[in-house]
Amino acid sequence: MIAINLALILICSTSINWGFETSQSYVFSIIPDDDGTFWCATAGGIIHYDPENGWLDSLSYPDQMPWISAIDLCFTDSRMWVATGGGGLAFQQGDTWQVFSVYEGIPGSGYVYSVYSDGGYVWAGTDGGLTRGDEEGFLPIDSDLTGGAFNAGEVTDIAGIGNTMYLATDRGVYSLDLSGSVFNPESWTSYSDSTITLGIDGIYIASADSVFGYGSGGVSQMIGNRWVRLLDYSSSADSVVTGLLVTEDGLIAGCKKIVLYNNGIWEPYGTGYPNEAYASCLIETCGRIWCGYGLRDENCRDTGKGLGYLENGIWEQIPISGMACPSCYQMARDEDRVYIGSHRLGLMVYYPDSGWTAFNRYSTDMPRTLRTYSAAKSGCSGIWTGSYHWGLTWIDDRGTYSMEDDTVITYVSDSLSGVSPGVVQIISPLLNNQVVMLASQGGALLVAQEVFWQTPDEPSGMTAVSGEPEEGNLQWTTRVEQDGLANKNIQMLYPCGEDSLWIAFASEGGCQLLVHGGDPIDKTSDTWYPSHGQAYTASLGLPSNQVFCFARNTDGDVFAGTGNGICRWNGNAFVEIAGIAGSVKAMQVDNNGVIWCLTDDAIYSVNGSDVIEFTSLNSVYIPTSRVENEFSSFNPEDGTVYFSSLLGMWSIFLQQNHEESPDLLFYPQPYLPAEEELHIVWTESDEQISVKFFSLTGEYLGCVKADTWEEWIWDGALDGSTLTSGIYIVLVETESNSIRSKIAVVR
Repeated sequence: MIAINLALILICSTSINWGFETSQSYVFSIIPDDDGTFWCATAGGIIHYDPENGWLDSLSYPDQMPWISAIDLCFTDSRMWVATGGGGLAFQQGDTWQVFSVYEGIPGSGYVYSVYSDGGYVWAGTDGGLTRGDEEGFLPIDSDLTGGAFNAGEVTDIAGIGNTMYLATDRGVYSLDLSGSVFNPESWTSYSDSTITLGIDGIYIASADSVFGYGSGGVSQMIGNRWVRLLDYSSSADSVVTGLLVTEDGLIAGCKKIVLYNNGIWEPYGTGYPNEAYASCLIETCGRIWCGYGLRDENCRDTGKGLGYLENGIWEQIPISGMACPSCYQMARDEDRVYIGSHRLGLMVYYPDSGWTAFNRYSTDMPRTLRTYSAAKSGCSGIWTGSYHWGLTWIDDRGTYSMEDDTVITYVSDSLSGVSPGVVQIISPLLNNQVVMLASQGGALLVAQEVFWQTPDEPSGMTAVSGEPEEGNLQWTTRVEQDGLANKNIQMLYPCGEDSLWIAFASEGGCQLLVHGGDPIDKTSDTWYPSHGQAYTASLGLPSNQVFCFARNTDGDVFAGTGNGICRWNGNAFVEIAGIAGSVKAMQVDNNGVIWCLTDDAIYSVNGSDVIEFTSLNSVYIPTSRVENEFSSFNPEDGTVYFSSLLGMWSIFLQQNHEESPDLLFYPQPYLPAEEELHIVWTESDEQISVKFFSLTGEYLGCVKADTWEEWIWDGALDGSTLTSGIYIVLVETESNSIRSKIAVVR
């Protein structure tokens, strides 16, 4: 990890470390090495593969690479050049990286499609054109320098043979005679008249007289000075050719399948190619034909299924380990397992002993894979998730990496059509099949719902669920506008303690506070603030009618993230906190009381009146903006704050002195509140002691204090509300020490 920002270190008297995890499952290109291995440029960095020994090196951002994604690679004297997807052109020499941006001669916004070495130079094709150079710097090649011979504004691929280099551009195909001068117009040949309408994004050269172009328009071949289309995709918007090869069997192309050109007809090449795995690249190396397995269609360029290779006419798969999808959402924990909702691959889960896998309709009986936003642990066994528009799903994975013994049940308001026959659907009192996010309170699951946009009169609101799904004893309670909700479209739910629930509404609907009797299933004690059917808005003190998130510190203060910064609830009104610009999409408070805020442009830390902005200029954080909800999580065991994003999962770790101590014991364990009180045994000196309680997902639940550890007792309640059965993280603090521990409560 990278330690940064001295100011924050001084403010918090701690050191800050950034972490980032993303997916390497999508392979843009495969580049052979001289030693019988090859390198893969992926959406999550670079990985090195040995067909004999498996995966070797993995280079990822921010520790081993200067940018998140790699699109293409080339080597000069064993030194690596990397075309990145937004971070310019990177050059590795030893353990150090040099990055070339627009200021060093790389035209465009930093997206480099192709890098190629020939004629004594390194050439790069970018979203701003063509450039050439070496480690000393680069010179953009444009119309002025070439006497008008080359005037492309975007170069998507570069390939060469002998002294001729071919370029796929937004102006069609060009060739350059490298034996002449790049500045001499006579060295250039433009094929724009015959290729500009062919949709050529890549160039493949089988021999000097076998030059092909491929891309969104299909496959074309250069015959003399003419180009002839062999495979026409011009009328198919989602059909793109991503690679070509000439083999002993003929010309093959990578697209929705791997296909062979045979007597004017394209037909499948090999058997066993996986369904919905769009080829992302194609190459013959190490004695085999290899491809990248993408996902669904070529437009999905960040999530894939790893590598594929042809063995005895059958396509085999090599999964790439790690996080399956970078675009992630809500996080939940169950014992030592971590679950994260994703955009394209269902519910991802990490097992410490086995690594990552994912629950989706390919791996188990889930109704849907796309837009699985939510993940939550409630009082029952298993984990909950929801696929947008496709109901609420409960998964009991038995705590094992294998899915063979899993139980999956999906609850719907209306039966789903077009799903696998294996999907267990149970009609339930859900208000609709929309599940936006999930929360847990009082042992019950809270489901945030909204109206499906195609049927705006559909009922919506909040649903509470308790019981054990496998035992069939679930209880359901819905809260709608007639019950006191101010708006039927719920965006976020945030439990505070056992009986207070903050609710944020979509479409600038403000927020509302529900205080119930400690059992979310029971509506009889509901009290709504500011009143029944009314929300807090800008007219009642909020800095914006948009409310995205909430957080609570260990003093019990509640904060709201809005479309115009954050504010604090003082019990009667919202008080704006200065220093944060823009929409605060997600928020967490760490063990030091520092508020961490995620906006479209930055991550902020707020420590009292000290506000620090982290962007790509002063940290490794890379801002992104997406329409859907963002989520955050907190691990009280080690003090790590997590933020989900389009690019992956960011983590912020503050080095703290919260060590576990064998000298500190809670007894009895497990604790049964109905039988006696909980006590502490400790060898620490007599000092005032405070014990702060957190859920496994990081929610602060309350604090119990005493003058000494000998006087400390607990009756199982916090702020008048009893804690349900489960495991809780506790932080024991005195003036001279800070100890982390766990307690088990059984009722």
